[in-house]
Amino acid sequence: MQKAFAKFFGSLMCCAAILALTINANAQFKAALQGTVTDSTGAAVVGANVVLTNIENNKEVQTETSGDGFYRFNGLAPGNYKISVTLTNFKQKVIEDYSINAETVQGLDIALEAGGGISETVTITSEAQPLRTEDANIDNTISRAEILRLPQVGRDPYELARLTPGIFGDGARGSNGAATGLPNSPGPGGSNSSIFQVENQVPISANGQRVSANNFQIDGVSVNSQTNGGGAVITPSQEAVKEVTISSSSYSAEDGRNSGALVKVVSQNGTNDYHGSGFFKYNGPELNAFNKFPGSPGIVNDRLRQFGGSFGGPLPFLNFGEGGPVASSGKDKLFFFFAYEGLRNRTNSTSEALVETAEYRNLVRTLRPNGVTARVFGTPGIEPRIAAVLPRSCSAAGFNADRCQAVSGGLDLGSLTRSLGQYVPFSAPTGGGFDGIPDVQFVRLSNPSSFTGNQFFTRIDYNATSKDSIAVSTFFTPTSRVGPDVEGRSRQIGDIISKPLNFSTALIYNRTISSTIFNQARINYSGFSFNEVESNPNANFGIPRLQVEGPGFDQNRIRFGAPRGENTPGILSEKSVDFSDTFNWIIGNHALKIGTQLRFDFNNTSIVGGARPLFSFVGLFNLANDTPIFEEINASPINGAPADAARDYKTNDYAFFVQDDWKIRRNLTLNLGLRYEYFPPIKDELNRQSNIVFGPNGLVDSKIVVVDQLFKPDRNNFGPQIGFAYSPGFLKEKGVIRGGFGIGYNRIPNVVFINSRGNPPFFSRFSLCCGTAGPAGGDGFGTPFADGQILYALGGSNSPNSFPANPRLGGGINPATGAPFNGQVEIYGSTEEQPNAQSFRYSLEGQYQLPANLTATIGYQGSSNRNLIRLVNQNFIFAQTNPAFNRVFLPTPDVKSNYNALLATLERRFANGFQIQANYRFSKSLDNLSNEGPGFVTNQTYPVDNDEEYGPSDFDVTHNFNLFGLYDLPFFRKRDDLAGTFLGGFQISGILTWHTGFPFTPVVANQGIRSASGQEFGPFRPVAFFGGNGTSTSNETFLTGNGNFTGSFIPGANCLNASGGCNRIFQTTLNRENGQANFLLNPPGIGRNGFRGPRYFNVDLTVSKRFDLPKGLRLTENTGLDLRVNLFNAFNKLNLQNFGFASDSTRINNNDQPNPSFGRATSGLSGRVIELQARFSF
Repeated sequence: MQKAFAKFFGSLMCCAAILALTINANAQFKAALQGTVTDSTGAAVVGANVVLTNIENNKEVQTETSGDGFYRFNGLAPGNYKISVTLTNFKQKVIEDYSINAETVQGLDIALEAGGGISETVTITSEAQPLRTEDANIDNTISRAEILRLPQVGRDPYELARLTPGIFGDGARGSNGAATGLPNSPGPGGSNSSIFQVENQVPISANGQRVSANNFQIDGVSVNSQTNGGGAVITPSQEAVKEVTISSSSYSAEDGRNSGALVKVVSQNGTNDYHGSGFFKYNGPELNAFNKFPGSPGIVNDRLRQFGGSFGGPLPFLNFGEGGPVASSGKDKLFFFFAYEGLRNRTNSTSEALVETAEYRNLVRTLRPNGVTARVFGTPGIEPRIAAVLPRSCSAAGFNADRCQAVSGGLDLGSLTRSLGQYVPFSAPTGGGFDGIPDVQFVRLSNPSSFTGNQFFTRIDYNATSKDSIAVSTFFTPTSRVGPDVEGRSRQIGDIISKPLNFSTALIYNRTISSTIFNQARINYSGFSFNEVESNPNANFGIPRLQVEGPGFDQNRIRFGAPRGENTPGILSEKSVDFSDTFNWIIGNHALKIGTQLRFDFNNTSIVGGARPLFSFVGLFNLANDTPIFEEINASPINGAPADAARDYKTNDYAFFVQDDWKIRRNLTLNLGLRYEYFPPIKDELNRQSNIVFGPNGLVDSKIVVVDQLFKPDRNNFGPQIGFAYSPGFLKEKGVIRGGFGIGYNRIPNVVFINSRGNPPFFSRFSLCCGTAGPAGGDGFGTPFADGQILYALGGSNSPNSFPANPRLGGGINPATGAPFNGQVEIYGSTEEQPNAQSFRYSLEGQYQLPANLTATIGYQGSSNRNLIRLVNQNFIFAQTNPAFNRVFLPTPDVKSNYNALLATLERRFANGFQIQANYRFSKSLDNLSNEGPGFVTNQTYPVDNDEEYGPSDFDVTHNFNLFGLYDLPFFRKRDDLAGTFLGGFQISGILTWHTGFPFTPVVANQGIRSASGQEFGPFRPVAFFGGNGTSTSNETFLTGNGNFTGSFIPGANCLNASGGCNRIFQTTLNRENGQANFLLNPPGIGRNGFRGPRYFNVDLTVSKRFDLPKGLRLTENTGLDLRVNLFNAFNKLNLQNFGFASDSTRINNNDQPNPSFGRATSGLSGRVIELQARFSF
C-alpha cells in the first residue's frame, strides 16, 4: 500500500510540474457540434458570429459561418452549453441549456430572424436533437444520471455497455456472483472484483465481433490490456465518470485498433461551483436468495462493503509577480476533481470434496519418514480447512466395492505396501489390503478469502489562455487479495496473496490556433504490475504441486501444495505509452481531421511458476511411496536446471488517419475517411524468442530456430470509411436515413504468441510419462520414473527456482531439430504469414421522431471478417510429425465470420421525470471458431477440416431484447414541505434482459478420431445424426431427464463398442475398424453448434428515495441524500448456466456408459442479490 501511495504521489507531482511549466497549455474531449445558419427563407447566412459557452466553467469559443453557412466546434466536453449567434440586420439568437453528449458529433441548425439589429434577442431553451443527423455511427451515450441510477454489479459502469444497439451481452452472474462470460471465452473474466479487476474483459460482442475485438478509452486515451484482447486495465468508479459513449459500428477513421465495441469514457471535471459526494454500499449473504436450482441451490456469499466519495471545483492559486490580489479563486481558470472508491470483502464460502484423512498422513510420516511426501505432510498448514465431515458410502464417493470399505471416520482404501521408491502396480489397487484405517473422507470445506481494493482518481484542468488549455487525469488502483486454493482442498499452504497495482496517467493539451483550426495532443501512461513471489514471503513454493489420480480420484483429485501455473506465482508488468495528435481544420463546409496515434507496449514478465513441478500419482499408496506416474516441469534443456523465465516483450501500434465530415447540404452530411494501421510483430528485447520453421517435407523435418520476430510484418492495413446522414425533405426534419461502410483491422492479442516463451533452446516445457511398476509389475506401458526421467524432489528453499537440476533433461540441444536431446517438448510459435484480422462493417437505418418525445430507429447492421485466428496443433494437420515435439501449436489465420442483424430501438429521452429505451435485435452470427484461445474451450472438434467447423458462433442468439429506464414517481415530487420530504423523491430504475438460448455441440468423449498422422483428437462430434430430438428452450426442459434428448439412450448399450453406440439420436461409435488410421472415414454427422440451450430472462431493479436538505442547510441547490436498494435478479428468476464446450451437459457419454447429465443443465445462475446504498451529494 505504501508503494502504491508513493507511485500515486510521485505521478501527481510529476503532472503538477508539467502543469506549472506549461504556460501555453478547456475541454480535453472529442465531441463536436456543427450545423448551418440560415435566414427565414432557408438561405445560408455567411459571416455570422457563433459563440459557444460552457455553463460549467464559462469557457467561451467562437467561430464564423462559412460561405455555406456552416459552423463547427471541436474538442467539446459533455454538458450543457449556451449558444449565441449574431449578425448585423438579424436578431441575436440565444439557445440556453443545450446538451452535448460525450464523444459524438451532434447537429444543430439555427435559423435567424431579420431585425433592427443585434440588440434584439430571441432566447429559447433547447434540448439536443434526438435525431443523429451528422454521421452514420451506431452508438449510445450513457448519461451521468444513468450511471448513478441504473443497477450495475460492483458499481462498474462498463456493465451498461450492453444497452447499446448492436451490442450483445446479458450481464449474467454465476451462482457464486462471479461474472459469466460469453460461451467458451477463456479470458481473464469480467467484473469479478467490482471496478478492481486487473483486466476487465467485459463479456459483450459488438456487431458479431469477438470479445477480444473490443476497445476501451478514458478521456480519449487507451486503457486496453496488451495480453488479453477486449480487456481494460482501468475500470473507473461511478464517482469519476461523467458520461460514457459506446459504439457498435463506427465509420470514423479516428477510431481503430480493434473493430468491436468502442467504449469511450469521459471523466468528471471540476467546475466553477464546488460539488462532491460520499457513499456507502453494503451487500451480504443474509440479504440474498438461493437460486432455486433443484437439488443444489446456490447463494452469493460475498460480504462487500464499498465506500468512497468525490470533491471538485475551482482550485485557488497564488499570483506571483503579477500585481493585484495575492491569490485567485481559480474560477474560469483552474479546476480540480478528486474521487476515491474502496472495497472490503470478507467471504467464507464452502465446498464439498474428497480429502485424505489425518490418519493417512500420520501413517505415511511414520512408515516413510525420509520420503518427499512424508516431508510435505509434515509442513505446517497441510491440513484441509474442514468444517464438517459428511457421511458417504464407497459408491457415493465414486469407489468400486472391491477397492473400498466404509469404516469409522471415513473410507478405507487399503494400506501401504512395498517400500519407498517402489511402485505399487495397478494390479494391487488396495496396496497391502484393507487395514481398517480411514484413508479418505468426504467433507465440507471452509474457503475463507479477503479482498481490499482502493481507487484514487484526480483530474486537473487549466485554461491557461483563451486559446490554450491543459488537463491531467490519473487513476491508481492498488488491490490486495488473499484467496484459498479450493482445488487443493483449502489448505493454508495453498493460500496465495496477490497485490496488483493498476494505473493510468493522461496529459492532454488543446490549442485553438484560429476560429477554424484546432489541435489536440494526448499522451498516456497506463498498465499494471504485480509480483507474487514478493507478496508471499511466507509461502513455500519449494513444495511441488501433487495430485492423486486413478479410479475413484479422476473426478475428485486430491491435491497438495500451492496452485501451480506458469503465472502462479506470477511476476507480470504491462506498461503502455500512448501518444496521439489530431489536427482539426474547417474549410468551408468540410470539417477535416488529420492525426496520428502511436502506442508503445512494454511487457516484462517471468513465468517462474513453471519451474515448480507438478507430479501425479496413481492412488494414495504410490503417493506414499514417492512414485509418480507423471511430471510436468519447465526447465533448461541445456542442464536441466530451472530456466531463466524472464522475458521483455515489446509491441507497437502505429496509426495515421484523415477524416472529412462534409456538410454537402443542410440536410445531407457525408463522412469520408481513410485510416492506416501497422502492428509490428511482437519482439523480445532479451533475444530469447524462437519459432518452428517447417522443412521441405513440412512438420516431419521442422526445426526450432532463434528468431528476431515470429512472423512477417503485415503492412497492408488500409481502412477506408464512408458514412452518410440524409434528412429527406418529405420527412419535415422529423426523420433521417443513415448508413455506412468501413474496413477495420484487429490487433492480435499478445496471449496468442507469448506461450512461445517456453520454446527451446532457452527453455522447455517437459511432460514426462509414464512412471509405473513396469513389465515385471504388470504395468507394461511405462517404466519406473519414466526410465529415470522423473525426478521427485523438494526445492532447496521457498523459491520456485530452488528445485534441483535434472540431468536427464539437460542433455543439450539437438542441432537437427533445435529440440532437447532428452524428452519431447511442447512448442508454440506462429505461421510465417500472420495478417491482422480484417473486418468489413456496414449498416443502414432510419430514425423517426414520434409524438410523446419518442424516437424510433429501425435498420440493418452487418459485418464480415476474415483472417481471424484459431490455435491448432499441427500434429493433427500434417501426415507426418516430428518425434521431438509432442504438440506444436500455431495460431492459424484462416477463420472467417459473418453477421447480419435487424436492429430496432424505441427511445424516450428524459423529460418530466421519465426516460425509457427498448432495444431489439434479430440476428445470425456464423464462424469457424469464436475465440482465439488458448484454452481447452476453444478447441475444435474437427480441426483437420476447418470448413467443417463453420456454424453458429458460440455467442449467437437469434432474439435479444433489453429495456431500461429511469422514473421519478410523480407523488409529491419537487416539494419542499414535510410531505415532499417524506413522501416524495421516490425513484425506480431498472434493466430487463431477455434472449433466446446459446448454441451448443454434443460430443462423444473418452475416444478420439485419428488424424492422418495417426494422432488422436477429441472429443468429437457424433458421426451420424438420426433425428428425434426436441427443440424447446424453456427452463423446465433442461431441468429434467436429458432435456431435448430425453429417452434417447438405449438401455444397457455400450457407448463406445456396441454397433451404433448407446443413443437413438446420435451415433456414438466411429465408422472405422479398430486400428484403422484414416480419419476421413469419420467426418462429423452433425454441424457445429446445431442445438440450442436454455433461454435467459432477468430484471435488475433499483428503488431509491431522495431526501433534499432544507434550503437553509444546503451546500448547493442539489444537496441531498439518496437511499437506495439494488435488486439484481429482482424476481429471483431461475436462469441456467450455458452449455460450454465438452461440459457435462454436452458430453453424450462417460467412458462407455451414457452420461446421465447429457442435455440437462448442471447448475443455475445467480439468485437474487440485494445491495443497500446511501449516497450524499452536493
